[in-house]
Amino acid sequence: MQRRTMLKLTAIGAAGIATTRPASAAAGEKTAFVLVHGSWHGGWCWGLVEPELNAAGHATIAIDLPGHGLNARNPASFSKRPLDPAAFAAEPSALAGIGIDAYADAVIAGADRALAAGAERVIAVGHSMGGVPISFAAAKAPEKFAGLIYLAALAPTPGKPAGAYLELEDQHKNSKLGPVIAADPAKIGALRVDPRSADPKYNALAKDALAADVDDALWATVNHLLTPDAPAAMYGEVAEFKDGFAALKRTFIRCSNDQTVVSSTCDAIVADMNAAWPDSPTKLVDLPTSHEAMFSKPRELAKILLDSA
Repeated sequence: MQRRTMLKLTAIGAAGIATTRPASAAAGEKTAFVLVHGSWHGGWCWGLVEPELNAAGHATIAIDLPGHGLNARNPASFSKRPLDPAAFAAEPSALAGIGIDAYADAVIAGADRALAAGAERVIAVGHSMGGVPISFAAAKAPEKFAGLIYLAALAPTPGKPAGAYLELEDQHKNSKLGPVIAADPAKIGALRVDPRSADPKYNALAKDALAADVDDALWATVNHLLTPDAPAAMYGEVAEFKDGFAALKRTFIRCSNDQTVVSSTCDAIVADMNAAWPDSPTKLVDLPTSHEAMFSKPRELAKILLDSA
């Protein structure tokens, strides 16, 4: 498998309860944001954004998807330093069996938590890989959601898995993430990186790909929280969208300096969404920053989320 296609594989998370409220909104209804992280992250990554949303009067539910955050299970070779690159590249991931249904159910469970706490409308926000589970969750249970916000994200569209967008020529040519992937996902069952690397060249590649404009000290802290594996299955999955999905309000935030999910890939996803659901077009908003907007521009990102809700 070529490194440029390694992102084609990832996965999604856990359980759900059964609360249902109307997705339509009236002025003054209580809104909650369900915040869904990307690969290698956890709910913690929204820590600079949540206070901005809370200060505006909105509840937030930042979930850990299965295999991430407190649900992460690291390969044994990751803890042995100096790192043995060959062992790290060969060790099967403990997360390999996690699939799309578990990820979608985790997002639905987050929506149910928000509704149980008194929210009258729920907006799901998915960063990067997180765009896939929010799509599958809303495709499965559109009545749980009032809207979806995609942040520098990948997403499935009717008849097309999210991984199809990783095959686009411009994505292949210009995404800088490929050299950061430390193992073949087809062999280990996960997308694997080394956020604890002592190799300055590798660390520079990772920061350039993900977070070129993030403060160095903050990025060092982020690296101590990132985990090495992200389940590698969901980008090949095709979603079945229930009728209610078409009516959901959708916003796509394109990070114009993104070196991971490049701008033309975002454009292609939005174009396919609009072709599929022309009566409710996806709003495209630009944010001039890198892929990790939660860290580089949390206040500006929060404003867009609020405006889009």
